[in-house]
Amino acid sequence: MIDRSARGARRGLPWAAPFLILAALAIAAAGCASHDDTSGVDDASDIGTIEPLTPPKATVAITYSQPGDALARATVSKFFGAEVLLSRAVRAGRTTSVVRFDGGVPIWEFKSDKSLAGRLSALTGGTYAIKQVEYGTVPPHFVQVIPDEGPPEPLDRGSYYVFTVERASGSTSYQAVKVLADGSLEAYAAQPRAGSSYLLCCNIAVDFPQPVVLPEPAVGEEPPEQNPNPGDSGSAQN
Repeated sequence: MIDRSARGARRGLPWAAPFLILAALAIAAAGCASHDDTSGVDDASDIGTIEPLTPPKATVAITYSQPGDALARATVSKFFGAEVLLSRAVRAGRTTSVVRFDGGVPIWEFKSDKSLAGRLSALTGGTYAIKQVEYGTVPPHFVQVIPDEGPPEPLDRGSYYVFTVERASGSTSYQAVKVLADGSLEAYAAQPRAGSSYLLCCNIAVDFPQPVVLPEPAVGEEPPEQNPNPGDSGSAQN
Protein backbone atom coordinates (compact mmCIF):
# COMPACT_ATOMS: atom_id res chain seq x y z
CA MET A 1 0.00 0.00 0.00
CA ILE A 2 1.28 3.50 -0.77
CA ASP A 3 1.92 5.48 2.41
CA ARG A 4 0.43 8.78 1.33
CA SER A 5 0.79 10.14 4.85
CA ALA A 6 4.57 9.89 4.89
CA ARG A 7 5.03 11.10 1.33
CA GLY A 8 2.70 14.04 1.85
CA ALA A 9 4.34 15.05 5.13
CA ARG A 10 7.70 15.47 3.47
CA ARG A 11 6.17 18.05 1.17
CA GLY A 12 4.14 19.84 3.81
CA LEU A 13 0.86 18.11 3.00
CA PRO A 14 -0.96 17.10 6.23
CA TRP A 15 -2.34 13.77 4.99
CA ALA A 16 -3.57 11.60 7.85
CA ALA A 17 -2.98 7.86 7.98
CA PRO A 18 -4.27 6.66 4.60
CA PHE A 19 -6.86 4.13 3.61
CA LEU A 20 -7.79 2.72 0.24
CA ILE A 21 -11.12 2.46 -1.52
CA LEU A 22 -11.27 -0.75 -3.53
CA ALA A 23 -13.91 -1.71 -6.04
CA ALA A 24 -15.36 -5.19 -5.93
CA LEU A 25 -13.45 -5.71 -9.18
CA ALA A 26 -9.64 -5.47 -9.12
CA ILE A 27 -8.24 -1.93 -8.93
CA ALA A 28 -4.66 -1.05 -9.81
CA ALA A 29 -3.18 1.92 -7.94
CA ALA A 30 -1.61 4.59 -10.15
CA GLY A 31 0.06 7.46 -8.32
CA CYS A 32 -2.42 8.64 -5.71
CA ALA A 33 -5.46 7.50 -7.68
CA SER A 34 -7.15 4.13 -7.92
CA HIS A 35 -8.64 3.03 -11.23
CA ASP A 36 -10.46 -0.01 -12.53
CA ASP A 37 -10.61 -0.60 -16.26
CA THR A 38 -12.76 -3.73 -15.96
CA SER A 39 -16.30 -3.14 -17.11
CA GLY A 40 -19.05 -3.78 -14.58
CA VAL A 41 -21.86 -3.55 -17.13
CA ASP A 42 -23.88 -6.68 -17.71
CA ASP A 43 -25.44 -7.40 -21.08
CA ALA A 44 -29.01 -8.57 -21.50
CA SER A 45 -29.12 -12.33 -21.83
CA ASP A 46 -32.65 -12.67 -23.14
CA ILE A 47 -33.94 -11.17 -26.37
CA GLY A 48 -36.34 -8.34 -25.76
CA THR A 49 -35.38 -7.88 -22.09
CA ILE A 50 -33.32 -5.23 -20.29
CA GLU A 51 -30.87 -6.35 -17.63
CA PRO A 52 -30.44 -3.80 -14.79
CA LEU A 53 -26.93 -2.63 -14.01
CA THR A 54 -25.31 -4.23 -11.00
CA PRO A 55 -24.90 -1.67 -8.17
CA PRO A 56 -21.25 -0.64 -7.72
CA LYS A 57 -19.48 -1.99 -4.66
CA ALA A 58 -16.59 -0.67 -2.61
CA THR A 59 -14.34 -1.98 0.11
CA VAL A 60 -12.46 0.31 2.48
CA ALA A 61 -9.02 -0.96 3.50
CA ILE A 62 -8.05 0.80 6.74
CA THR A 63 -4.52 1.32 8.05
CA TYR A 64 -3.25 2.45 11.45
CA SER A 65 -0.07 4.47 12.00
CA GLN A 66 -0.11 4.22 15.80
CA PRO A 67 0.32 0.95 17.70
CA GLY A 68 -2.84 -0.17 19.43
CA ASP A 69 -5.09 2.17 17.44
CA ALA A 70 -8.61 1.15 16.39
CA LEU A 71 -11.55 2.24 14.26
CA ALA A 72 -14.00 4.54 16.04
CA ARG A 73 -16.36 5.77 13.29
CA ALA A 74 -16.80 5.70 9.52
CA THR A 75 -19.00 8.00 7.44
CA VAL A 76 -19.87 8.13 3.74
CA SER A 77 -21.28 11.36 2.27
CA LYS A 78 -22.76 11.69 -1.22
CA PHE A 79 -22.17 14.59 -3.61
CA PHE A 80 -23.75 15.29 -6.98
CA GLY A 81 -21.14 17.37 -8.81
CA ALA A 82 -17.57 18.65 -8.62
CA GLU A 83 -15.69 21.77 -9.67
CA VAL A 84 -11.91 22.17 -9.68
CA LEU A 85 -11.10 25.54 -8.06
CA LEU A 86 -7.33 25.48 -8.44
CA SER A 87 -4.41 23.13 -8.97
CA ARG A 88 -0.75 23.51 -8.11
CA ALA A 89 2.38 21.45 -8.52
CA VAL A 90 3.89 20.30 -5.24
CA ARG A 91 6.87 18.67 -6.92
CA ALA A 92 7.80 17.32 -10.32
CA GLY A 93 5.05 15.09 -11.59
CA ARG A 94 2.69 15.65 -8.65
CA THR A 95 -0.19 18.12 -8.59
CA THR A 96 -2.78 18.72 -5.89
CA SER A 97 -6.21 20.19 -6.64
CA VAL A 98 -8.82 21.95 -4.55
CA VAL A 99 -12.21 20.56 -5.58
CA ARG A 100 -15.55 21.92 -4.46
CA PHE A 101 -18.29 19.31 -4.37
CA ASP A 102 -22.00 19.97 -4.79
CA GLY A 103 -24.24 18.53 -2.09
CA GLY A 104 -22.92 16.61 0.87
CA VAL A 105 -25.55 14.24 2.26
CA PRO A 106 -24.43 11.60 4.77
CA ILE A 107 -25.83 8.31 3.52
CA TRP A 108 -24.04 5.82 5.77
CA GLU A 109 -22.40 6.03 9.17
CA PHE A 110 -21.48 3.53 11.82
CA LYS A 111 -19.46 3.75 15.03
CA SER A 112 -17.93 1.59 17.71
CA ASP A 113 -20.40 0.31 20.26
CA LYS A 114 -18.01 1.45 23.02
CA SER A 115 -17.85 4.99 24.36
CA LEU A 116 -14.84 7.02 23.24
CA ALA A 117 -14.79 8.79 26.62
CA GLY A 118 -12.65 6.04 28.10
CA ARG A 119 -9.02 5.22 27.50
CA LEU A 120 -7.72 4.31 24.06
CA SER A 121 -7.02 0.82 25.35
CA ALA A 122 -10.75 0.24 25.63
CA LEU A 123 -10.97 0.13 21.85
CA THR A 124 -7.75 -1.66 20.99
CA GLY A 125 -7.34 -5.22 19.92
CA GLY A 126 -8.56 -7.23 16.97
CA THR A 127 -12.21 -6.56 17.77
CA TYR A 128 -12.08 -2.87 16.84
CA ALA A 129 -8.85 -2.56 14.86
CA ILE A 130 -10.54 -3.85 11.74
CA LYS A 131 -8.58 -3.69 8.51
CA GLN A 132 -11.39 -3.76 5.97
CA VAL A 133 -15.00 -2.59 5.65
CA GLU A 134 -17.40 -3.36 2.81
CA TYR A 135 -19.75 -0.50 1.97
CA GLY A 136 -23.18 -1.20 3.43
CA THR A 137 -22.06 -3.96 5.80
CA VAL A 138 -21.68 -2.96 9.45
CA PRO A 139 -18.79 -4.85 11.09
CA PRO A 140 -19.39 -6.84 14.27
CA HIS A 141 -19.21 -4.79 17.48
CA PHE A 142 -20.17 -1.62 15.61
CA VAL A 143 -23.60 0.02 15.39
CA GLN A 144 -25.17 1.84 12.44
CA VAL A 145 -26.08 5.50 12.92
CA ILE A 146 -27.25 6.43 9.38
CA PRO A 147 -29.71 5.32 8.12
CA ASP A 148 -31.89 4.50 11.11
CA GLU A 149 -32.89 1.15 9.67
CA GLY A 150 -31.82 -1.06 6.82
CA PRO A 151 -28.81 -0.83 4.54
CA PRO A 152 -27.71 2.45 2.92
CA GLU A 153 -28.62 3.30 -0.64
CA PRO A 154 -26.42 1.68 -3.32
CA LEU A 155 -23.51 3.64 -4.73
CA ASP A 156 -24.71 5.62 -7.73
CA ARG A 157 -22.84 5.81 -11.04
CA GLY A 158 -21.85 9.39 -11.80
CA SER A 159 -21.99 10.52 -8.16
CA TYR A 160 -19.16 11.54 -5.87
CA TYR A 161 -18.53 10.29 -2.34
CA VAL A 162 -16.25 11.20 0.53
CA PHE A 163 -15.33 8.30 2.82
CA THR A 164 -14.27 9.47 6.28
CA VAL A 165 -12.51 7.17 8.73
CA GLU A 166 -12.06 8.27 12.37
CA ARG A 167 -9.75 6.34 14.65
CA ALA A 168 -9.74 6.08 18.43
CA SER A 169 -6.43 7.95 18.54
CA GLY A 170 -8.09 11.00 16.96
CA SER A 171 -6.53 10.45 13.53
CA THR A 172 -8.98 11.04 10.68
CA SER A 173 -8.48 10.32 6.99
CA TYR A 174 -10.58 11.08 3.94
CA GLN A 175 -10.93 9.63 0.46
CA ALA A 176 -12.81 11.35 -2.38
CA VAL A 177 -14.37 8.91 -4.82
CA LYS A 178 -16.06 9.21 -8.19
CA VAL A 179 -18.14 6.27 -9.42
CA LEU A 180 -17.56 5.83 -13.14
CA ALA A 181 -20.04 4.67 -15.74
CA ASP A 182 -18.83 1.05 -15.63
CA GLY A 183 -19.18 0.90 -11.84
CA SER A 184 -15.45 1.21 -11.13
CA LEU A 185 -14.11 3.77 -8.68
CA GLU A 186 -11.68 6.65 -9.09
CA ALA A 187 -10.30 7.56 -5.66
CA TYR A 188 -7.95 10.18 -4.26
CA ALA A 189 -6.60 10.98 -0.80
CA ALA A 190 -8.31 14.13 0.44
CA GLN A 191 -8.18 16.79 3.12
CA PRO A 192 -11.20 19.00 3.97
CA ARG A 193 -11.10 22.71 3.21
CA ALA A 194 -13.77 25.41 3.60
CA GLY A 195 -17.36 24.31 3.10
CA SER A 196 -17.66 21.31 0.78
CA SER A 197 -14.16 21.78 -0.70
CA TYR A 198 -11.38 19.22 -0.39
CA LEU A 199 -7.70 19.19 -1.33
CA LEU A 200 -7.15 16.09 -3.48
CA CYS A 201 -3.82 14.37 -4.06
CA CYS A 202 -2.57 13.77 -6.60
CA ASN A 203 -2.88 14.30 -10.35
CA ILE A 204 -6.64 13.98 -10.59
CA ALA A 205 -8.02 12.91 -13.93
CA VAL A 206 -8.88 15.68 -16.38
CA ASP A 207 -12.47 14.45 -16.61
CA PHE A 208 -12.90 14.07 -12.82
CA PRO A 209 -15.30 17.06 -12.60
CA GLN A 210 -17.14 16.11 -15.79
CA PRO A 211 -20.57 14.39 -15.68
CA VAL A 212 -20.56 10.67 -16.34
CA VAL A 213 -22.30 9.42 -19.46
CA LEU A 214 -24.18 6.35 -18.31
CA PRO A 215 -24.22 3.32 -20.64
CA GLU A 216 -27.41 2.42 -22.43
CA PRO A 217 -28.96 -0.79 -21.05
CA ALA A 218 -28.39 -3.72 -23.35
CA VAL A 219 -31.48 -4.57 -25.37
CA GLY A 220 -32.18 -7.67 -27.45
CA GLU A 221 -32.39 -7.44 -31.22
CA GLU A 222 -35.69 -6.38 -32.73
CA PRO A 223 -37.48 -9.16 -34.65
CA PRO A 224 -37.34 -8.73 -38.43
CA GLU A 225 -40.20 -6.85 -40.04
CA GLN A 226 -42.97 -9.03 -41.43
CA ASN A 227 -43.70 -8.77 -45.14
CA PRO A 228 -47.27 -7.44 -45.42
CA ASN A 229 -47.73 -9.37 -48.68
CA PRO A 230 -46.64 -12.97 -48.16
CA GLY A 231 -47.02 -13.73 -51.84
CA ASP A 232 -44.68 -10.93 -52.82
CA SER A 233 -41.11 -12.14 -52.69
CA GLY A 234 -39.86 -8.60 -53.14
CA SER A 235 -38.33 -9.28 -56.59
CA ALA A 236 -39.76 -9.11 -60.07
CA GLN A 237 -40.79 -12.40 -61.64
CA ASN A 238 -39.85 -13.05 -65.26
